[in-house]
Amino acid sequence: MAINNEPIVIKRRRRNKSKGSHGGAWKVAFADFTLAMMALFMVLWILQIADQQERTMIVQYLNGDMFASGSINPFDLSQSPSMIDFQGSVALQQAIIPATGTGVDRAGPAMHNHIPAGEDNAKAGKGPELNSLVPGQFETQSQLEFLAREVNKVIDQVNLSANVEIRVVPQGIRILVHDNIHQFMFTRGSADMKPYFEDLLLALGPLLGKVENKISISGHTDSTPYAGKTFTNWELSSQRALLARRVLEYGGVKRNQVIQVTGMADQVPYITDDHAAAANRRIEMLVLTSTAETQIREMAGLPSKPAKVDSRLTQAQEAATDNQPRTRYPELWTDE
Repeated sequence: MAINNEPIVIKRRRRNKSKGSHGGAWKVAFADFTLAMMALFMVLWILQIADQQERTMIVQYLNGDMFASGSINPFDLSQSPSMIDFQGSVALQQAIIPATGTGVDRAGPAMHNHIPAGEDNAKAGKGPELNSLVPGQFETQSQLEFLAREVNKVIDQVNLSANVEIRVVPQGIRILVHDNIHQFMFTRGSADMKPYFEDLLLALGPLLGKVENKISISGHTDSTPYAGKTFTNWELSSQRALLARRVLEYGGVKRNQVIQVTGMADQVPYITDDHAAAANRRIEMLVLTSTAETQIREMAGLPSKPAKVDSRLTQAQEAATDNQPRTRYPELWTDE
């Protein structure tokens, strides 16, 4: 048996101890710190540009008081019922959802930006068969109450009863449309009309266009002042009232039916004990009786509107005059 005399070589290799891998806990901690700092600076920035009323609204928004119901996806802005406008001012706005009321065929978001200029427009309204209202002058209490019920039906169709109040007053029918913490008629500090308020005016246009009563429109703001002096609440309330008149006329109100448009600023608050309340930002439309119209004409130095003469009454008076007995002395009778 052969014996292998070759030497056996044994190699020893030095084993390197593997270093322990670093964990990612510090990355998570740093990300949390960065997010917290960003949130802190965001809150400080909002508090700096917001007044006390807007801060209260923000707190309500963060507490969930302004959400209607159901779950909300915070990353889906299209389904968010409200959002914060970061254009220099904090404003809580409802999502743009066109109303389903009557009005022009294209009623919807930002419709007033496409209203054509001019006195007449063939697309205004949807025709005379919108309701059973008989055109004419509304004067008596029962007539005004009937017209108020018709207006209330239109308001229910556009789901804005929480923002509208209707009252029958001695001067006519007072239609008051105001803001609340859920819905704004205009963007804060501007005359940019919100779609749902526009749809309301477009829905009221065909109805109010049927009546012969004159209409007075007034704009009102809250007591929040402007920083500058060139543009104040007077200009803002006037611009909003003029835009409301324009949309009403586009919806069907006759051009010469609006007799007065005024901007009242914050001089006549609706909530007297809180001049900064949201309800003080409002548009008031007053369907005037003939007596109230005469008073406005007299204040403006205009002649009173001549009363309409019923032709049938005139004919009856003439017939009664002709039937009067004549005297036997012709020289005492003079034909007129």
